Amino acid sequence: MKVLVLGSYVSANCLCVERLPLAGESLGAQALWVEHGGKGLNLAVGLHRLGLGVEVLLAVGNDAAGDALLNFLHTEGLDTRWVVKAGERSGLGVGLIAVDGSNVIVVYPGANALLDKTHVQTAISALESANLVCAQFEIPDEPILAAFQHARVCGINTLLNPSPWRVPSPSLLGLTDILVLNETEAAALFCLESSEMLAVEQWLTILPTLDWQGQLLVVTLAERGCVALQSGQTAVHQPAWVITPTDPTGAGDAFTAGLALAWMSGLSLVDALQFANACGAMVAAQQAVLPALPTHTQVATFMAEQMLDSSSR
Repeated sequence: MKVLVLGSYVSANCLCVERLPLAGESLGAQALWVEHGGKGLNLAVGLHRLGLGVEVLLAVGNDAAGDALLNFLHTEGLDTRWVVKAGERSGLGVGLIAVDGSNVIVVYPGANALLDKTHVQTAISALESANLVCAQFEIPDEPILAAFQHARVCGINTLLNPSPWRVPSPSLLGLTDILVLNETEAAALFCLESSEMLAVEQWLTILPTLDWQGQLLVVTLAERGCVALQSGQTAVHQPAWVITPTDPTGAGDAFTAGLALAWMSGLSLVDALQFANACGAMVAAQQAVLPALPTHTQVATFMAEQMLDSSSR
């Protein structure tokens, strides 16, 4: 099975703080780490670690960060044919991670903003050989729309994670088969009036009423797991695995990678969500993202150990 990821690259700079600062406040940091990041890169590496064939189309700048990313992809075993050098600077992200796991992240897009439909055309052979085309919102709409349009013509499924949030166009949503959102994004997309956190039971009632025509709609609920609606079926809730959260950065990308693999493997919806939750939990329980993205064997071991612990309680 093969996946084409419309990726993004961000040189991620993370600072560990006791708590998130108030407006206008300066705080000292207890630790700093720098790593390769970006939602699209995380998704591509996550899928690759889980054993899928992955092609990644992304843009980097003509800078040291871009060169370092190319070296990393080679080391990871990912093909770099569709990595585009565009502009002077690669994407840059700064994150503040508090001891309670809360975080804030700011991203400068850099070369990511220069990815366009002409770059999709250069990678059309990779798209046409894929079983799934995945995208996120650290790149412009244009290349996503072009790729999804071609995927629809070829009968290839598409997956969209519209994060960082902006409102997806109706045309893009109409070309999306699998939509993965967090609860804030879902509330914004479907104009849900409640500004407070909805209970799981409320989500299960709301999902079937939403104007969604794709194959699968998934809303992640952090420590409460996720809810999902598959076309023609009843909405379901899958609880989260019990972990001690360390850093939620990248957990959503790991979840999406796990969901894509499980879905393509033909697992039932409940089993697919359980597997995806495990991928997200394993990343949220560790610091840094790329080193924490698990292999299929590691996920299976995690799930088995969790089930054993649960049965012994």
